[in-house]
Amino acid sequence: MEVTILGGGVIGLSIAWELANRGKTIKVLERSTLGSGASSASAGILPAIANHEAIDPVDVLRARSHKLYPSWATKISEISDIDLGLLRSGGVYLASTVGETAALIASANQMRDLGIESKIIDADELKRVCPELKEWIASPGKKTALWVPDDWQIRPRSLCEGLATACRKAGVTIEENVRGKLARHIDRVTFEWNSKLGVGSIPAHTETGTIILCCGAWSGLAGKDMGLELSVIPIRGQMLMYQLAQPFTIPIINEGHRYLVPRTDGTLLVGSCEEEAGFDIQTTPESIKTLSDWGGQIIPSLKTIAPSSSWAGLRPASFDGRPMLGRVPSTKNLYVAFGHFRSGIHLAPVTGELIADLVEGRTPPLDCSPFSPGRGLTSSHCKIV
Repeated sequence: MEVTILGGGVIGLSIAWELANRGKTIKVLERSTLGSGASSASAGILPAIANHEAIDPVDVLRARSHKLYPSWATKISEISDIDLGLLRSGGVYLASTVGETAALIASANQMRDLGIESKIIDADELKRVCPELKEWIASPGKKTALWVPDDWQIRPRSLCEGLATACRKAGVTIEENVRGKLARHIDRVTFEWNSKLGVGSIPAHTETGTIILCCGAWSGLAGKDMGLELSVIPIRGQMLMYQLAQPFTIPIINEGHRYLVPRTDGTLLVGSCEEEAGFDIQTTPESIKTLSDWGGQIIPSLKTIAPSSSWAGLRPASFDGRPMLGRVPSTKNLYVAFGHFRSGIHLAPVTGELIADLVEGRTPPLDCSPFSPGRGLTSSHCKIV
């Protein structure tokens, strides 16, 4: 079986590696460079998951992926000889007002009900866990913190590099800087493409076998003729990175949707935001200042140094919050894997497993019907074949 994967981010590479390990002939086609989209822009946070049996489909998906992650990442690291930065660093969730404290306590109760280890900690324990927060603790306001020991992190760019190396060693063909178009032929789809860097000098290619679309926020545009144009929208996030003289030995720090991610290499990430800005992947002075100011409020020493870099990325958000996984019903050979929103890095192992099972005609280890791409099709493309 020949399989062409459109998209060379973490999702596409995870599927490629899984299928290659099952003996399939795999080609990955990437419009830019590997991992250049949301994958590399991500912070790489892997939140703790429920130990009790989950009910929500996304929680079920995340629980299986979280379980697969340690052995999956270790194998990639061993094959590629690349340190992926996988670390069970734990997470601290902060609240500064009475209202935020009430919400945090509610979250703690919900985590307890789900079997996620967590506890509200006082100022003394917070100082022990996060000594860099002593100034935040002493600042005005009602300070509360929730400690979650099973939050993990990974370095997404290292993960992309490791997956690419593992794929190549498994025999996967990878082409970057590709331009092409999906074309529909009744109930089958082809992908006609050429090298972006060699237009006019390299003959066009046509892929006719099994095709898997995983282009993140761009998947709807790429699959427009298949009725996928309304299935995903881009949500921009922005990020700062600081290079520290010495690494912070602290857990991931969260406040609302914003976070600080300290890494063992001495870098510190400050993110993020959620903005509807179309396909604009430029940072904005306003958001960068907001993130910088917030980081300085949490750890005042950050006010004395400038960020070493900043960037933006586009998260692929589906209309109902669930990723699109499976075969497009009106076709016989087009599969999709996109719409993971903020969880693409976390859901990569299980996405590779499920898509490979569906392509091979196997029964996946969990119910994939809640993620069927048929729910996102425009009405004229909903015929089941």
